[in-house]
Amino acid sequence: MPTSRLRTASAVFVTLAATATAAPALSGTAVAAAPSSVVRQPVDFNGDGYEDMIASVPDGTVSGINKAGYVVVYPGDAKGINPARHQVINQNTPGIPGSATANARFGGSAPADIDADGYTDLLVSAGTGRPIILFGGKSGPGTRAAEFQGHGQSQGEAVGDFDGDGRADVAGIDNADWAGKIVLSENIGADGSVGNTRTALTADGVTTYEGVQAADINNDGKDDLLVSTGCNDEPDCGGTSLYLSTGTGFTHTPIVTAPGTYLNHASVTVGSVNGDAYPDLVLTRQPTGLDSDVDFPSKGGAVAVALGGPKGQNTSVKPKWITQATAGVPGADERGDAMGASVAVGDLDGDGYGEVVVGLPGEDVGTAKDAGGVLVFKGRATGITGADTKVIGQSTADVPGVDEQGDGFGGEVHVVAGAKNVPATLAVAAPGENTNQGGVWLFKGSRTGPVTKGSISFGEASLGVTPSAVRFGNWLG
Repeated sequence: MPTSRLRTASAVFVTLAATATAAPALSGTAVAAAPSSVVRQPVDFNGDGYEDMIASVPDGTVSGINKAGYVVVYPGDAKGINPARHQVINQNTPGIPGSATANARFGGSAPADIDADGYTDLLVSAGTGRPIILFGGKSGPGTRAAEFQGHGQSQGEAVGDFDGDGRADVAGIDNADWAGKIVLSENIGADGSVGNTRTALTADGVTTYEGVQAADINNDGKDDLLVSTGCNDEPDCGGTSLYLSTGTGFTHTPIVTAPGTYLNHASVTVGSVNGDAYPDLVLTRQPTGLDSDVDFPSKGGAVAVALGGPKGQNTSVKPKWITQATAGVPGADERGDAMGASVAVGDLDGDGYGEVVVGLPGEDVGTAKDAGGVLVFKGRATGITGADTKVIGQSTADVPGVDEQGDGFGGEVHVVAGAKNVPATLAVAAPGENTNQGGVWLFKGSRTGPVTKGSISFGEASLGVTPSAVRFGNWLG
């Protein structure tokens, strides 16, 4: 397994939208809004003011072609997200460059306003070919599309405004050289062309770049880079590094930890937990089975929050690991729970603070091994603690379905921001449901957080196709 995993770029933009630029789920203390360029707007493809949701299905079958892949867009409206309203886009869709090809795995979308027209766009991976930009508009994404001509690899790209000029840039990983580079593609045209490229970071020959995402951590109007790394010759050296943008370059900024707390090997999700103007870093980690576990106080996984600040981190509040052994957290800290395999941040109770939703896809429920569940940590001005933590699973009252072996409920989580008196929505996926067919559950927010009464579930059958083992819901944005 990889030593560390960054959340995808899309998670960054969705998380920021859910906490920094959209109205809270219900009336309450408003979240302090950071300056937001058109790049980092809420995910709203048709510009109607309601946040939309994406399900990327790279293993999906298209016209009988295995693993050609497709993306499903669920437009939000005054009633929230409804699975019956959806738009399916693949490479056989009219106007989309290329054609559906076996094992192309079209999907893995990164949402951002690339052409600065006020509509969210999608940057979609397309196998070994060039990524494709699906431009948003009044009818949603895909009415106009173009191949992206810049730097980028199949590992994914991060879209942000790294120099603060109000235009989107794309950060992509280039491992063609031995050292590896992160290259910025700038001045992106409506036809996918790129005006210029420049190298942002170069690896040292031992370190390898594994993932990248963008977020304005210090709230200065320029997006910064979070980079996950591994090593060519050491399986136990993974980590995450923060590089603050200067406008013309990037400065490495260490993430400060508390004594005895190590944040190496952690995955990172960005969102506003404490409601101020600075995005926070939510770090999660599971044991690696290697030497680094000696310094890691958990058998099944843990979560920690590093609060943001004007220098990148508010170091006056040190992050601390929270596990299922922490007071107030339901369950027990057990091997294989995979706590933190997925994370989302969003204000689900309308008090202006972002809840931290953490997946437990490896949690055993009774005799159902790896049935899974999710933990919902209440957001506060000082971050999160174990107090008032809720657990949701398929055995929770009013949740559709039953706990079954291998469901992996909580394998992916996502928060759709509330707007115009519409409460936020928590989306939870069980990619292993029905022998890896997968499924997604929707829970509305309320003054007490996500509620199970009235929750619904859906899968590939809702698209009018015969379900297959595509792990539907494994990627939500």
